Amino acid sequence: MYPLTPLKIYALDSVLNDPLCTVRMERILRAIGRTRDKVVRVDEANVPEVAAKIAGLWPPKKVPSGMTRSYMRPLVFTRIRVDEPLKPDIGPILKRCSPETSEHLVRTILGHIDASRPFHQYEDDWQKNMVCWPTLMLGTMTGCPHGCQYCGDGRSGKMIAVGLNIEETVERLIVPIAEKNPQQRCFLLIGWGSDEITFEPEHGAFDVFTTALDRLDRYVYFHTGGDNVDWIADLKHKDRLIGVWSVTCATAARIIEPGAGSAINRIEAARKCREMGVPVRIKFKPIIPVRDWRREYAEIIEQTVKRAQPESIGFCLYIWNTYKSMMNSLNPDLLDPECLDAARRAQKEIKGVTTGPFPHKVRREIYRTLIREVRKWNKDVPVYISTESREMWDDLKDELGQDPMAYICGCSPVAVPGRKLALSTGLSHSTYLPKELASKSE
Repeated sequence: MYPLTPLKIYALDSVLNDPLCTVRMERILRAIGRTRDKVVRVDEANVPEVAAKIAGLWPPKKVPSGMTRSYMRPLVFTRIRVDEPLKPDIGPILKRCSPETSEHLVRTILGHIDASRPFHQYEDDWQKNMVCWPTLMLGTMTGCPHGCQYCGDGRSGKMIAVGLNIEETVERLIVPIAEKNPQQRCFLLIGWGSDEITFEPEHGAFDVFTTALDRLDRYVYFHTGGDNVDWIADLKHKDRLIGVWSVTCATAARIIEPGAGSAINRIEAARKCREMGVPVRIKFKPIIPVRDWRREYAEIIEQTVKRAQPESIGFCLYIWNTYKSMMNSLNPDLLDPECLDAARRAQKEIKGVTTGPFPHKVRREIYRTLIREVRKWNKDVPVYISTESREMWDDLKDELGQDPMAYICGCSPVAVPGRKLALSTGLSHSTYLPKELASKSE
C-alpha cells in the first residue's frame, strides 16, 4: 500500500473489539511503519473531541521536506454499520459537538459509510444531459491519499476513513445487492472520494469482493490514478478483476495530482496488469488542457497504446465546474491561454451546464485531437467519451464509431472482459437520449 504518514490515527472501539478488524488494522499499521500504541481509541463518549481534533489537524500548517502533503491526512479505522438504517439518529452526539463540527465527519467516524450507491440513473442523466450507464457502485472507505486539486475530497477532505469489517459487509450487504440486480455484471469498488487500491493488499477488500462475486459470476473493477498493482499477482480470483486507470498528461499528473502516480507509471502499471491476465481500460480523465497539451497528450497516448494495449480508451474533459470554481482549484498559469480565455468568455453560455467550464466547441476540438492520436497507433480499439453530453456524441459519431445507446466503455455495469457487452432487459442501453426523444422531454 501507499507509504502514508498520517498526522494522527484513530480507531473506533468496535474495531478494537473485533479480532478480524484488528488483524486488518495491524497489517495496515505495519505497512506504514506505525504500531498499535499510536492509535487513539474512539467511542461515542469522545467522538465530539475527536471530530474537533481531526477538523483542526487538516490542512497541516507545515509539510516537512520530502513528505507528500496528502499522505499526511489523519487516518480513521472504522466499522461499517451493516445493521442500522442508512442515516440513524445521532442527534444526541451532535448536541455535544461544537457548532462548526460537520455531521458528515461524525457519521463517517462512526462507520456510517454506504456500501453501495446508485449513479447515473436514467432520469437523472437525462435531466443533466449526460451520457453514461446506470450503475450501482460499491465502497468501503472515504477519502484518498492522492490529493488531486480538482477533487473536493482531495483538496479539503479532513481524513481517510477505512471500513475494516469487509467480510461482514460483503456477505450482509454486497452479496444481497448483487443477487437483487442480476442485470449488473460488473461492479466498481471505488469508495467515496477514494481510490481503494491504494490500501492493498493490506486492506484485503479486493480479495474478499472478488471471492464473493466469483460465486455469482460477476466482475469487480478497480478505478485508480495510481500504480500500486504488484499485489494483484497473488490475488486468487484475479480473473474476476478489471483494471481501469484515470490518466492525465505528465504536467497535470505531477502538479495537479501530487499524491498520485506519474502518467507513465500508471501506464506501466496497466501493462503489468495486462500481462497478469487482468483486462485493462484507460480513461483520459480529467483531460486538463495545460500549456502544450497537444504534445503532452500525444506522448502519453502513444505510450498507452503501445504499452498498455487497453480494451478501450475513454476521454473526459475537466467538467462539472464553472469558470470560477476552476480558478479556485487550478493554477491558471498552468492552463492553455486560448482554452482558459474561451472558458472565461463562455461563462454565461455554460451557466448551469454540467459539462462546463469549457464550451462545447473547445471540448469537441480537444476530443477530436486526442482521438486522432489514438488512431495513429490503433485503428480498432473502442473509443468513447465519458459522462459527456448527447450533442457531443452526435457531433463525434464518425470519430467514435460506436452506438451511443450501447457503447463499450471503461467501467459500465455491462462491459464484461473481451470488449463485450452483456446487455439485458434491465440494462439494454445507456443513458443516451436520442434527439427526437430529448426534444419531447424538454
